[in-house]
Amino acid sequence: MLAGGYAGEVGYIDPWVGFIIGMLGWAYILYEIFAGEASRVASEKASPAVQSAFSTMRWIVSIGWAIYPIGYFMGYLNGAVSDESLNVIYNIADVWNKIAFGVIIWNVAVTESESK
Repeated sequence: MLAGGYAGEVGYIDPWVGFIIGMLGWAYILYEIFAGEASRVASEKASPAVQSAFSTMRWIVSIGWAIYPIGYFMGYLNGAVSDESLNVIYNIADVWNKIAFGVIIWNVAVTESESK
Protein backbone atom coordinates (compact mmCIF):
# COMPACT_ATOMS: atom_id res chain seq x y z
CA MET A 1 0.00 0.00 0.00
CA LEU A 2 2.64 2.49 1.05
CA ALA A 3 5.16 1.43 -1.59
CA GLY A 4 2.67 1.93 -4.42
CA GLY A 5 1.54 5.31 -3.15
CA TYR A 6 5.07 6.50 -2.58
CA ALA A 7 6.25 5.33 -5.98
CA GLY A 8 3.38 7.23 -7.59
CA GLU A 9 4.00 10.37 -5.54
CA VAL A 10 7.69 10.64 -6.44
CA GLY A 11 7.19 9.67 -10.08
CA TYR A 12 8.77 6.20 -10.15
CA ILE A 13 5.52 4.87 -11.58
CA ASP A 14 2.42 6.46 -13.06
CA PRO A 15 0.46 8.20 -10.27
CA TRP A 16 -2.73 6.32 -11.20
CA VAL A 17 -0.92 2.99 -10.93
CA GLY A 18 0.41 4.04 -7.51
CA PHE A 19 -3.10 5.05 -6.45
CA ILE A 20 -4.58 1.73 -7.59
CA ILE A 21 -1.86 -0.27 -5.81
CA GLY A 22 -2.44 1.75 -2.65
CA MET A 23 -6.21 1.30 -2.82
CA LEU A 24 -5.86 -2.44 -3.36
CA GLY A 25 -3.62 -2.65 -0.30
CA TRP A 26 -6.08 -0.65 1.80
CA ALA A 27 -8.99 -2.76 0.53
CA TYR A 28 -7.14 -5.91 1.59
CA ILE A 29 -6.49 -4.48 5.07
CA LEU A 30 -10.16 -3.49 5.39
CA TYR A 31 -11.22 -6.97 4.29
CA GLU A 32 -8.96 -8.60 6.88
CA ILE A 33 -10.15 -6.44 9.78
CA PHE A 34 -13.86 -6.64 8.91
CA ALA A 35 -14.31 -10.12 7.39
CA GLY A 36 -10.98 -11.91 7.29
CA GLU A 37 -8.94 -13.94 9.73
CA ALA A 38 -8.07 -10.94 11.92
CA SER A 39 -11.75 -10.24 12.43
CA ARG A 40 -12.55 -13.88 13.25
CA VAL A 41 -9.69 -14.22 15.73
CA ALA A 42 -10.63 -10.97 17.46
CA SER A 43 -14.27 -11.96 17.78
CA GLU A 44 -13.67 -15.59 18.81
CA LYS A 45 -10.56 -15.60 20.96
CA ALA A 46 -9.95 -12.11 22.32
CA SER A 47 -11.02 -10.74 25.67
CA PRO A 48 -13.83 -8.16 25.80
CA ALA A 49 -11.29 -5.32 26.22
CA VAL A 50 -9.33 -6.44 23.17
CA GLN A 51 -12.55 -6.89 21.17
CA SER A 52 -13.59 -3.34 22.02
CA ALA A 53 -10.17 -1.95 21.11
CA PHE A 54 -10.14 -3.94 17.85
CA SER A 55 -13.56 -2.58 16.94
CA THR A 56 -12.44 1.00 17.54
CA MET A 57 -9.23 0.47 15.59
CA ARG A 58 -11.22 -0.87 12.64
CA TRP A 59 -12.99 2.46 12.38
CA ILE A 60 -9.76 4.40 12.65
CA VAL A 61 -8.34 2.36 9.78
CA SER A 62 -11.55 2.92 7.79
CA ILE A 63 -12.21 6.59 8.49
CA GLY A 64 -8.92 7.97 9.77
CA TRP A 65 -6.89 6.39 6.99
CA ALA A 66 -9.32 7.68 4.34
CA ILE A 67 -7.49 11.02 4.41
CA TYR A 68 -4.51 9.45 2.63
CA PRO A 69 -6.23 8.31 -0.59
CA ILE A 70 -8.33 11.49 -0.61
CA GLY A 71 -5.16 13.59 -0.26
CA TYR A 72 -3.37 11.54 -2.92
CA PHE A 73 -6.28 11.97 -5.31
CA MET A 74 -6.62 15.70 -4.63
CA GLY A 75 -2.90 16.41 -4.71
CA TYR A 76 -1.29 14.01 -7.17
CA LEU A 77 -4.12 13.06 -9.49
CA ASN A 78 -6.32 16.15 -9.47
CA GLY A 79 -3.75 18.86 -8.70
CA ALA A 80 -6.28 20.69 -6.52
CA VAL A 81 -4.03 20.76 -3.44
CA SER A 82 -0.53 22.18 -3.21
CA ASP A 83 2.34 20.04 -1.92
CA GLU A 84 2.61 22.23 1.18
CA SER A 85 -1.08 21.91 2.03
CA LEU A 86 -1.01 18.19 1.37
CA ASN A 87 1.99 17.80 3.66
CA VAL A 88 0.15 19.61 6.47
CA ILE A 89 -2.98 17.50 5.95
CA TYR A 90 -0.98 14.24 5.94
CA ASN A 91 0.87 15.26 9.09
CA ILE A 92 -2.33 16.16 10.94
CA ALA A 93 -3.80 12.80 9.90
CA ASP A 94 -0.62 11.03 11.05
CA VAL A 95 -0.74 12.71 14.45
CA TRP A 96 -4.43 11.92 14.92
CA ASN A 97 -4.20 8.31 13.74
CA LYS A 98 -1.03 7.46 15.65
CA ILE A 99 -2.17 9.10 18.87
CA ALA A 100 -5.57 7.40 18.66
CA PHE A 101 -3.92 4.00 18.09
CA GLY A 102 -1.52 4.60 20.96
CA VAL A 103 -4.26 5.62 23.38
CA ILE A 104 -6.36 2.59 22.45
CA ILE A 105 -3.42 0.23 22.92
CA TRP A 106 -2.54 1.86 26.25
CA ASN A 107 -6.17 1.63 27.39
CA VAL A 108 -6.50 -2.06 26.55
CA ALA A 109 -3.15 -2.81 28.23
CA VAL A 110 -4.26 -1.05 31.42
CA THR A 111 -7.68 -2.73 31.31
CA GLU A 112 -6.14 -6.17 30.81
CA SER A 113 -3.56 -5.59 33.57
CA GLU A 114 -6.22 -4.48 36.06
CA SER A 115 -8.44 -7.47 35.32
CA LYS A 116 -5.75 -9.97 36.37
